[in-house]
Amino acid sequence: MKPEPITVSVEISGGKTISFETGKLAKQAHGSAVVRLGENTVLATAVANPEPRTGIDFFRSPLTTANTRTLADASPAALSSAKAA
Repeated sequence: MKPEPITVSVEISGGKTISFETGKLAKQAHGSAVVRLGENTVLATAVANPEPRTGIDFFRSPLTTANTRTLADASPAALSSAKAA
């Protein structure tokens, strides 16, 4: 038996309704949601690897390099070249 899609609607200020739906689209993704507000619709999807990969840091700053350990330690020249990139 396959699960039924779940839809939740919420009234927000101004008499508008925002709705969230999951379980209907993007079934190859590990998670997905369709969000509707008026005539606007957004599909958000997410996938994940069950095993973490070593050496991968999603939140690493583009200003962090092998020579610059933290943003506070960065020289003004390193910051300006990183911003230009």
